[in-house]
Amino acid sequence: MSIFERYPRIPGPRRDVGEIIPGLYQHSLTTTSVFVIATRSHYDESEVEIALVDAGWKTHSANILAYLSSLGYGPESVTSLIATHYHLDHIGGMRGLQEATGVDVCSHHVEADNLRQNRKGDIPNPFQQWWLKALSWPIMARMHPPPVDSVTPLDEGDTLPLLSGARVIHTPGHTPGSISLHFPDDGVLIAADALQRRGDRLIEPSKFFTSDMPAARESIRKMASLDFEVLCLSHFQPMRKGARAALRSLAEYVS
Repeated sequence: MSIFERYPRIPGPRRDVGEIIPGLYQHSLTTTSVFVIATRSHYDESEVEIALVDAGWKTHSANILAYLSSLGYGPESVTSLIATHYHLDHIGGMRGLQEATGVDVCSHHVEADNLRQNRKGDIPNPFQQWWLKALSWPIMARMHPPPVDSVTPLDEGDTLPLLSGARVIHTPGHTPGSISLHFPDDGVLIAADALQRRGDRLIEPSKFFTSDMPAARESIRKMASLDFEVLCLSHFQPMRKGARAALRSLAEYVS
């Protein structure tokens, strides 16, 4: 077993991915990434509506808006902010993006209060081991994001007008309200942190950051039943070939 399998690490696409398929971009934020989805308006094809999936750490909102500008879009083009789960490296910049765009944040309904931070304890520490929780507390406190103003709840099976149509897949395990986005007509699955990639292999999400591994394995089996060609992960380069076969192999392994 390598040191990287014994101790937690936060991998990331160290170089930008750029356009994955027409209208879908992945932008590196060093240890994580944001997905930008550009969809032609159903009402005016000359207009493009932008959805941002995840928002990095709380210092990343300006970086994301600058990347959006490099693609030729301003904050007024953003119509959706989507959080795949409540970890700080995914929702940290949401407040800044919400202030710049004026749109709601969409999140699975079981995590809506975490983003609003109305409950005691607000956003849980992502580490599962007590000693890692204690060691990481100073960093977590410093990187803790401000609450967002409003959240639109999502649930399993909801459809979103992104690209040729996206379906919300509830994939709990990494966190209770983790979601993935399936684009059946575009052949894409955005699985966020529900999976990890090791070259041409897929493996389970990290046990150090996953709240319920049995549920995560059930989510793996659920995703393996979907039809797609390209798999997108927040901390890794996209898997453009053999992704569905790799996911089916993993599903069999964890069954």
